[in-house]
Amino acid sequence: MTRYVTAQPAVWASEVAAIAFAWLTFFGASACFRHNAHPSIDMLVQRLPAAPQRLVRLGVDLLVAGFLGYFCWMGIEFSISAWENPTAVLRLPMTVVYGPITLATAMMLARHLANMRRPVVLPERAMA
Repeated sequence: MTRYVTAQPAVWASEVAAIAFAWLTFFGASACFRHNAHPSIDMLVQRLPAAPQRLVRLGVDLLVAGFLGYFCWMGIEFSISAWENPTAVLRLPMTVVYGPITLATAMMLARHLANMRRPVVLPERAMA
């Protein structure tokens, strides 16, 4: 719009779009954790008997929780260290760009830990 009114594009628009994209992406991933909408391939796990299935699912849950915890910790460190670095156009701290990674990952971890506490209902295996 400003390109047509002032004959110059709004230089801040692409920076705002990039920041909004980061926020949207990570909070969207967090919402997927809430609704259990992330894809998973469990074709082999479903063919296991009940006890090994529970063990594999627990192992995967612990692995995901560990990854999310590490990612959250690294996001905190990265966000704190980026506080002094301003963005190119708006001169906001880069923490505004990196902050959603930390916040959304913490939300994913909290949701994942809450989901781990629920009892697992194993699907019935189809008889061949």
